[in-house]
Amino acid sequence: MRWLSKITSADLLTLINGLLGTFAITYILDGKHVFAAMLIFMAVIVDGMDGMAARKFRKKHDFGRFLDSISDAVSFCLAPGILIYSNFYDRTLGSAWASVPNAAGVIGSVMFVGFGLLRLARFAGKDYMSPGFRGLPTPAAAMLAIIPCLLWGHPEFNPFSISYRVYPVVAWVIGLSLVMVSDIPYPKISGKSGLAVGTILAVSILIMGLYILEMDLDLPYVESFIILFALLLCYMLGGPVYEVTRPGYSKPEKRRRKRLVRKKRS
Repeated sequence: MRWLSKITSADLLTLINGLLGTFAITYILDGKHVFAAMLIFMAVIVDGMDGMAARKFRKKHDFGRFLDSISDAVSFCLAPGILIYSNFYDRTLGSAWASVPNAAGVIGSVMFVGFGLLRLARFAGKDYMSPGFRGLPTPAAAMLAIIPCLLWGHPEFNPFSISYRVYPVVAWVIGLSLVMVSDIPYPKISGKSGLAVGTILAVSILIMGLYILEMDLDLPYVESFIILFALLLCYMLGGPVYEVTRPGYSKPEKRRRKRLVRKKRS
């Protein structure tokens, strides 16, 4: 048990990330999707904090990297996948072998989890030293998958549901899955940008928390989710453009960075 004494503050934050994802799954199974979404959004904030803590205290080690991938797998792959399945698998329609909507729900949820795990494995094995990301990061993909479930998922679980749309949301989730394992470059959000993103998520969590506490407030819940979704969409579509056009992303610079990464590993 001595190895437990070597756990750093960054590792504890990473563990909290995974535990938040686990609690989110329990709320999904209870049909409380808003509470589950709030916990996953909290996990996104904690996931950003563990990296900041590791850089500040300069305590990076392989244990933390592997723990980070495991926690991300729970919070940003498995929990959203179960949320997707819970929204779009209707038991009254029979099994997925006999119902096209149920088959779509199963395919979408399984692809999101599977491709998310592949993306995390690639990151932990090769890409963790890179200055940017290859493929859409799993926290962003998780939020981009969760918000459509809240807005166009089953109204039994989502009080803010505008309408129930199985095929468009499942098609969107499949698209997110493919972008996660692609080679599309995405910038890492840090500094003032990271603070801005954290503030937006904190406000979203506060709004959801006020609803969960059943406070009699006339808040723009649907509009808030739409704004957050639009901002995430800007990152998904504009991030690669920024990454490719920013200074230093030329091919010679890219090759030089790859050589530095290989040198560090050796």
